[in-house]
Amino acid sequence: MPLPHLTPALVRRTTFPRKRGRGYDPAQVDAFLRHVANALAQHAGPHPDQVRSVVFHEVPGGYDQQPVDEFLARLEWQLRSGHVPPTALRSGADLLAVKLPRASSGYDRTEVDAFLARAAAALEGQGRMSANEVRHTRFSTTSGLRRGYQVRAVDALLDELEQELRSRGR
Repeated sequence: MPLPHLTPALVRRTTFPRKRGRGYDPAQVDAFLRHVANALAQHAGPHPDQVRSVVFHEVPGGYDQQPVDEFLARLEWQLRSGHVPPTALRSGADLLAVKLPRASSGYDRTEVDAFLARAAAALEGQGRMSANEVRHTRFSTTSGLRRGYQVRAVDALLDELEQELRSRGR
């Protein structure tokens, strides 16, 4: 079975195992992946040579180098092939079917739900929303007893929504 194409959402959700010995600095790897996800979301992925030449410091307890290197090789191949991955958000129902995990501190659920309802309507042709609007959307955060949606999961969903709207020329 072929591997799924790397979407901004998939890049954001990627995690790597840690080593007992020395491995890649997690902060550096995570920062590079955030850069890659942001670039892919804007259809301006990093140049494949940038992926090939990235260097991470090694630290005790860092990420296992082999899975990171395999992921980067896959990313480089995708960028060189010029393939733009499809999105699973073909309809408003697809968007609303996504179950977002909750967190003790996260994005305000009321704000996110209202935005997603508007986005679902736009996907169905019942309103206007642009990819640029999705890219610049910000939500309030919650903490304490008022649980919100997990920030990373919402950001990944917004990446996918932005990609779908761009593919529709919006």
